[in-house]
Amino acid sequence: VENYSAGVNLSWEADIWGRIRSNDRAFQARYLQTVAAHQAVKTELIAEIASMYYQLLALDEQARITRETISTRQSGLETTKALKEAGVVTEVGVKQTEAQLYRVEAVLIELENNIRLLENALSILLGDSPKALDRGDLDEQEITTDLRIGVPAQLLSNRPDVIAAEYNLMNAFELTNVARAGFYPSLSLSANGGFQSLELSELFNVNSLFANLAGSIAQPVFNRRQIKTQYEVSREQQEIALLDFKRALIIASREVSDALYNYETAVARIEIKTNEFEAYDLATTYSEELLNNGMVNYLEVLTSRENALNSQLELVNSRLAELNAIIDLYQALGGGWQ
Repeated sequence: VENYSAGVNLSWEADIWGRIRSNDRAFQARYLQTVAAHQAVKTELIAEIASMYYQLLALDEQARITRETISTRQSGLETTKALKEAGVVTEVGVKQTEAQLYRVEAVLIELENNIRLLENALSILLGDSPKALDRGDLDEQEITTDLRIGVPAQLLSNRPDVIAAEYNLMNAFELTNVARAGFYPSLSLSANGGFQSLELSELFNVNSLFANLAGSIAQPVFNRRQIKTQYEVSREQQEIALLDFKRALIIASREVSDALYNYETAVARIEIKTNEFEAYDLATTYSEELLNNGMVNYLEVLTSRENALNSQLELVNSRLAELNAIIDLYQALGGGWQ
C-alpha cells in the first residue's frame, strides 16, 4: 500500500534545570576560546617579526663596527711596516698585525652572510620573496615606556593564553551543569501536522490534514549509572580545566617577571659594557702612542685592539638583549590585546 505524506514535526523542552542554557554558554565559551587562541598566534608572530628585525639591526651595527675596524687596522698595518723600517718593531709584529686584519675580515664575511640569511627569513615571514629590506639603525631605537619590576595582576588578563584557559574552564563548568541536569526529569511538548493520503492527487486536500499534540515527562531510570559516570567525568574535566587555568596564570606571572628582570639586567650591562669599551679604547690609543715611541711591546697593542673590538661587539649584543626583553614583555602581557 502506497502512502503519501508531507508534514512538520516540532518539539519544545522546558529548560527547568538550566541544561539548555548551560549547553549554550558552553558552546559560547568554546568559541571565545578559539578566538583567544587566534589572538595568541598573532601575538607570537608579531613578537617573532620584531625580534628578527632587531637582530638584523644588531648585525648591521656589528658589521659597521667591523668595517671601521678593518679600515683602522689597514692603517695600523702601514704604520707597523714603517716602524719595522725604523727598527722599532720586528717582522713578527708586522705578521701579527696582518693576522689580526685577516681575522676581522673573516668576521665581516660571516656577519654579511648572516645578514643576508636573516633578510631572507624575515622576508618570508612577512609573506614576501627573499630580498634586501629597508630598515633603520640600532641607535635609533628608543624605549619610551618606563618599565619597573612589579606588574599589576589584572594586566595578565590581557594574555590570550590566559583568556583561552579561562574560557576552557567556563566551558567545563557549564558542561558539568549539563551533566548534572541529566539526573532530573525533563518536560517536553511535541507537535506534528501536515497532509497524508493514499492517493497522491488527494495529498493536499483538506480531508488529508492531520495534527497531533503531545506532552511527556521523562525520568532517567535505566541509564542512571551512565548519567552518573558522565557527571563524574565532567567534574574531573572541570578540575583539570581549573588546574590548567591556574597554571596559565603562574606561567604568565613568571614570564612577565623574567622579562622585566632581563630588561633591568640588560640596562645595567649596557652601562658596564660602555665603560669597558671606553677603557679598552683609551688603552689602545695609549699603547699605540707608546709603541710609536718604542716604550711598550707590540703584543700589548694587539691585545688592546682585540679587547676593544670584542667589547664593542658585546655592547651591541647587550643592546639587542634590552630590545628582546621589551619584546618578551610585550608578549608576556598579551601583545596589546584588550
